Amino acid sequence: RPMSIRRIRIFRLLRSRAPGVRRAKHFTICLTLLAAVLSASLVFSLSSDQEDAIALLYEVMEKVDDSYARTPDFRKMYVAGLEGLKKSADEGRFDFEEKAGDEVLLKAGGKELLVRLQGDAVGGLGGFERAYRFAVANAGDSEKKKGGLDVMYAALTSMLRSLDPFSTFVTPESYRQMRVEHTGRYGGVGVIITVREKKLTIVSPIDDTPAHRAGLKSEDVILEIDGASTADMPLSEVVRRMRGPAGKMVDLLISRVSWPEPRNVPLRRAIISIKSVKTGVKEGGIGYLRVTAFHGRTTRELDVALNDLIQKKVRGIVLDLRDNPGGFLRQSVQVSERFLPDGSMVVFTRGRRRSETAYFRSRGTGVWVGKPLVVLINKGSASASEIVAGALQDLDRALIIGRTSFGKGSVQAIIPTRGEAAVRLTTAKYYTPLGRLIHEKGIQPDVEAGPQPLTKKEIRERRREMKSSLYKKEEKTEEKKKDTVLELALGVLRDAESANVEALRRAALDAQRLMRSAEAVSSTASP
Repeated sequence: RPMSIRRIRIFRLLRSRAPGVRRAKHFTICLTLLAAVLSASLVFSLSSDQEDAIALLYEVMEKVDDSYARTPDFRKMYVAGLEGLKKSADEGRFDFEEKAGDEVLLKAGGKELLVRLQGDAVGGLGGFERAYRFAVANAGDSEKKKGGLDVMYAALTSMLRSLDPFSTFVTPESYRQMRVEHTGRYGGVGVIITVREKKLTIVSPIDDTPAHRAGLKSEDVILEIDGASTADMPLSEVVRRMRGPAGKMVDLLISRVSWPEPRNVPLRRAIISIKSVKTGVKEGGIGYLRVTAFHGRTTRELDVALNDLIQKKVRGIVLDLRDNPGGFLRQSVQVSERFLPDGSMVVFTRGRRRSETAYFRSRGTGVWVGKPLVVLINKGSASASEIVAGALQDLDRALIIGRTSFGKGSVQAIIPTRGEAAVRLTTAKYYTPLGRLIHEKGIQPDVEAGPQPLTKKEIRERRREMKSSLYKKEEKTEEKKKDTVLELALGVLRDAESANVEALRRAALDAQRLMRSAEAVSSTASP
């Protein structure tokens, strides 16, 4: 069995038609695999489950080498994988110590083994296979037959998470849940999450969901889920813990800048059926479109809403992308098309390999072209919503009002693997039509409006103030404030005579000055 798996792998590589360097590289991998098999199989015999785990290891590392957005740090990945083996083994039964150069000393069950983990895909792979074989042979629980796929899943998760916060290994169970999510209907709490500065951070809650009704906000940090710490918890595990049958409770320990200490937020799970487009006509004949996410039905919902507004002869449209966490790339391109001329560049991606560079243009002239348009964004606008805002801004098609967006502009590909698992791998980054990088920079608005992000000093001062008994009253007052950003956009469009973005920007700045003057007068007149 061990040799048959390797033979299949090797013969596949030898049959590769990749020319030149690529063929030579595959041949080198073949030789390494043969050497690893001959040396390791003589020492440690494995079950069929464990052999499947090793086959999965080689497949995943090949995908990382082929598709990751930049040259991977394989040495860092292999060491992270050892940490995964250490966590998954019985407590204290497996450990390792980094030595000089590429050598690592493994310790398990009173035995030691020295392996080399070189900083390239080929050189370190055989060493990591030997480490896995050594760990399962000496640190596993024979009664539970520990050391099969679950242990390799833990190792691969640690390895891929060492690349960036968005790359991870997706277990078969998580992969099934992911496919359910993309349908736009699933059981959960309705919150989009990411990892920022090693903290599990909320990008934004989804409208009309338990998380939204409980008042969770963008940039809240989830410290615990049902008492389990989220520190170093893979995103796939976070999703698994937060989802579940409708009606069942889940407790989140939340940290927020404006809170003096973390709070427990109990949420009752519900069926999350996302209606991603909401519409209405505001005073003065201004159309309002709120897009809350970009899933498989978003464009169809938008077309219905746009046609309704056009029939009602609205003078201008506000496209509200605030707290929109993103979604499918194709949907963001199609939404942009509704506001752009035919053939307009919407976004392009660029990765480590030329094959990861792709350009996305509009197909056909949109139904709302050459007419006044204002787009609203904030810190909760991420990914696909940043693509739309960036394209409409670069092409002088819309005035952008709000605060700088989240800055999540990397492309993650879901690549299936054997065993109905997958890898979620960062393969490229998004760029606006004028070549601006979105990732970690975000989209800056043309006119800044809305709550100003606090500085670190202001955060510390506010937390001290919050310790007084007044802060709860202040929060309640804060929730009742008017949506001044939306009011500003509506005011600009009511007076707009054309779709010229510069004219809209000047009108917005003038309106802002008037609003501030009115607030100052009101404040002075108050007793």
